[in-house]
Amino acid sequence: MHELGGLRRVVAGALRDAGFSVVLFEDLGGRDENAQRAYLDGVARSDLYVGVVAHRYGTMLPTGRSPTHEEYLEARRRGKRISFWLDRDGSRRQGNAADFVQEVQAFHTTGQFVDAEDLAHRLLERLAEIAADDEAPWVKVGNVCFRASRIRDEGTTVVILAEVRDADVAHVLEAMRPDGFHRGTPVPIVTARRSGEARITAVVTEMKTSSLHEVELTAEVSWADGHGGSMAASFNGLSPDDQTEIGLRAGLLGEPLPSQMDTNFGFMVDTSDPLAELAGSMLPLSAEEAVGRLLMVERLVGGGGASRLVRFALGPAHLGERRIEIEYVEPQRYMNRELGVRRIEGVYRFPS
Repeated sequence: MHELGGLRRVVAGALRDAGFSVVLFEDLGGRDENAQRAYLDGVARSDLYVGVVAHRYGTMLPTGRSPTHEEYLEARRRGKRISFWLDRDGSRRQGNAADFVQEVQAFHTTGQFVDAEDLAHRLLERLAEIAADDEAPWVKVGNVCFRASRIRDEGTTVVILAEVRDADVAHVLEAMRPDGFHRGTPVPIVTARRSGEARITAVVTEMKTSSLHEVELTAEVSWADGHGGSMAASFNGLSPDDQTEIGLRAGLLGEPLPSQMDTNFGFMVDTSDPLAELAGSMLPLSAEEAVGRLLMVERLVGGGGASRLVRFALGPAHLGERRIEIEYVEPQRYMNRELGVRRIEGVYRFPS
């Protein structure tokens, strides 16, 4: 607020002129709650979190972090879209601020700016990209992932509308029409929240241009119920939910199996990498993260290992390594037990 006061006003004004509602700490006065609760509630009410760091870290709170740092962590915890910007001249950046930047860059590709006008221009361009991403949710049908213009979920019936520019994707979707050989064949279907099996009932395509197909796909769907597999059982003191987490940690982070699971019983745990299909995909980071979430929902929710995926974050590559963060709710295996939340965080390496 002190170092970047003028810049904040210029950028906030540009955002308001573009139609955004901007929440600034200095606008939160006259409230009953304490200051920390006020600005964290501001993060909670927002759709997007914009962070800006120049040279100073800010006043240290009792937590050992600055208010900006706390806001950023709250935005991550709540799964907000985050756009983070750094002063191009970082030569005078304080040690705490430099550490904070390093933490941010583990999960986000940061932008740079020269002055307030430059930041306002770059930020508006970035927010337009984020809006376009949010308007086109990713979906997986069979073995193909694509952006949908709209997904209408009616419970047991789903209608997906998409503008497809990849001829191979259009061909795969058209081949799912229920004609003869393919009639009644179930295929996996995954959205950002749900996973199940679909029986395609209709695929209608309209060629808009030589490279653009408009596709409408209708399917009868049986969604995973979030209750876990009926054959799941404890083993050597490890619950089915422990085994799910152990398998993910082995597949994603390369962690060894615990001593209770020797080589004779390792087959009981799925230690495959659920994100292996992303290797070599050449997707931009935002799309890679969205498709990675689909693959994780398919593995956890579709496979009976979770009732819900709360958070999935995949950071940019650095020397072949990436930070990964997963949070999910255990399946409802037992009606008399409160559902637990599992969290996995560490370094992920794409398979070569």
